[in-house]
Amino acid sequence: MEFEYDGKVLKFDKELSDLDKLVIDFVGLINKSKIKYAIISGYVAIILGRSRTTEDIDIFIGKVDFDTFKKFFDLAEGTGYWPVDSESMEDAFDRLQSQLSIRMARKDTVIPNFEIKFPKKDIEYMSLNGPMKVIVNGNELFMSPLEIQIPFKIWLGSDKDIEDALHIYELFGKKLDKGLMSKISKELKVEKEMIKYGIT
Repeated sequence: MEFEYDGKVLKFDKELSDLDKLVIDFVGLINKSKIKYAIISGYVAIILGRSRTTEDIDIFIGKVDFDTFKKFFDLAEGTGYWPVDSESMEDAFDRLQSQLSIRMARKDTVIPNFEIKFPKKDIEYMSLNGPMKVIVNGNELFMSPLEIQIPFKIWLGSDKDIEDALHIYELFGKKLDKGLMSKISKELKVEKEMIKYGIT
């Protein structure tokens, strides 16, 4: 894949997988509902060509009132999604308000699912309020900045997460805001690990 990236907007074309198509469809419903969002974690590496599977797509959303959430929920149900861990729309809304996540998937399936939650920490709010715009095959998605994703994945620490971080760094290392990445690394206390894996 050939990427066009200026630090804020990432544009490329690829052969879309079934997972890519599912994500594009689902975030389209979030967009229609006028809800701010940012995709985070594993799918960020996957859409950039990392070859691996995932059971869930993690999404931060901005605070929503009941009517806005109902609009989104009705759209999702009407186009073939169901709440995996909630008994009703009201239950799903209450879970979010209680700082819990909710999961939604295509009807008659559980995996892959979308794990939707409000941010809690400053770094999480940075992903939501200053996302990277990704335009893939003309479809617009909003994702956590790469400078946040790389140290965050190193902080998670599993082999899968470290490989995600290294994949992103190998693709975009020369174009990253090293100051921002260093700041996030310090906040997550992973400076030594970043150096260990050659991410500087």
